[in-house]
Amino acid sequence: MGADEASRTAGRPRDPGVETAILAAVQDLLVEDGYDGMTIAAVAERARCGRSAIYRRWETKAELVVAAVRALQVSTEVPDTGTLRGDLLAAALHFADPDERTATVLAGILSEIGRDAELRAVAYRVIGGPPVAALTTVIERWRDRGEVRPDAPVALVAGIVPTAAFGSVSLRRRALDPDAVTQLVDEVVLPALR
Repeated sequence: MGADEASRTAGRPRDPGVETAILAAVQDLLVEDGYDGMTIAAVAERARCGRSAIYRRWETKAELVVAAVRALQVSTEVPDTGTLRGDLLAAALHFADPDERTATVLAGILSEIGRDAELRAVAYRVIGGPPVAALTTVIERWRDRGEVRPDAPVALVAGIVPTAAFGSVSLRRRALDPDAVTQLVDEVVLPALR
């Protein structure tokens, strides 16, 4: 075991309950005070931990907030249902979340993305990028199979459902419902690909 590895394993192991408490505190504070009003000190107090426990896990406020939002979301996987429509729906339904808390927490950071370059970069990499990548992969796979026209604007079409979802969260503070996602896929996305 090298010196670096020994130093990482020395000491008390991290308590996963502390991380859960920190992320829940961030979510609550985003709902109550918004991104600007949420402070690391307030998170530490609400989570009943020291600020050092937070900074050991996340280097910046932006990373902490994005982790809190990410904790509310389901993982993004590239589906393979056997049909173009089935794959598009499976990937796009990632944006249909009936949980009001998730939409409210996400709305708390979306309002700040335009003003905070670090938050924007981290949020896109961790929250926005993966589901768009899944939709892109689905479209490219079906284009390669001949089900999508070769000149289809893949990036543009892959962004339709996410754009509608983030608009709904920003403006209405709620996620798209499954029927709206299905309608977008059937009436906008599929016609744009064929």
